[in-house]
Amino acid sequence: MKIMRKFVADSYQRGYRKRGYHVFRNAFDPNDIGSFANRVRTILPAYNGLIWRQSGDVEFNEFFYGTSLVKNSILNMHIVAPPGLESLSLELRKLITSQALGDRLKSLDGEDHYTIHQTILFLTAPTTDLHLDSWSLDTVPHGGAHTIWIPLQDMNPLSGVPSVVPWPKDMLLTEADLGLSGTGSSTERYDRYQCSLASTILQKSPEAITPLMRAGDFIVWSSLTPHFTLPSRPWPAERLAVQVLVRPTRRIWGSFANQPPKWTIDRSLRFTKQFSLLFN
Repeated sequence: MKIMRKFVADSYQRGYRKRGYHVFRNAFDPNDIGSFANRVRTILPAYNGLIWRQSGDVEFNEFFYGTSLVKNSILNMHIVAPPGLESLSLELRKLITSQALGDRLKSLDGEDHYTIHQTILFLTAPTTDLHLDSWSLDTVPHGGAHTIWIPLQDMNPLSGVPSVVPWPKDMLLTEADLGLSGTGSSTERYDRYQCSLASTILQKSPEAITPLMRAGDFIVWSSLTPHFTLPSRPWPAERLAVQVLVRPTRRIWGSFANQPPKWTIDRSLRFTKQFSLLFN
């Protein structure tokens, strides 16, 4: 049995290094996922208070016109939950620090402990262009951080799901590689880089993988894996999902443009045997 588990783990790690992503099926109990989804869709739209949003601002709910669909996604509810949303925060924290998740991450990189940097709770599809999550979180050297995307309901081709371009996990294209100067504000550099990266990738006519997942499945991709999010049809439509940015705790961390030479002190709390939560 141990030999078989090692064979599977080695196979997963080789595939992840080669393609930069992995889809896990039946990782969670779909009944638990469905219960959490029902609470999200009933409690959050009815909430009248301020919540920390993906934009970085604390805002009230914004709805798509004529609907009860919340369009401003929720940031880091696993850390900060205003009065009335504490139960959702605990359920989210339980999901993203579960042994089911930790064991599967370990099968990809062999690590024993991870630090969760960010969560985003989506109620609809954001429709994003081709980009890298490395700009928000990466390790030193690049490519060691992961993005986890957990659907909270069954997905179909019209749901607005993420698509990944198969990409070696540690393959880095720098700004210099793309003929960019690396000057200007962070936003300017980000926009220039993502546009240039997308142009370079699309010139090679790549494949894009769009996994159709059910409640209980999830996908992991590397911080250097190019990806985008398809629009839902019709739009807007409900699409409940959680995105998590995580790194192996022992790895020095920074971002695409900031690669510190040594580990820096952070404010993290060891929450379980496998996970810590970052409070920076």
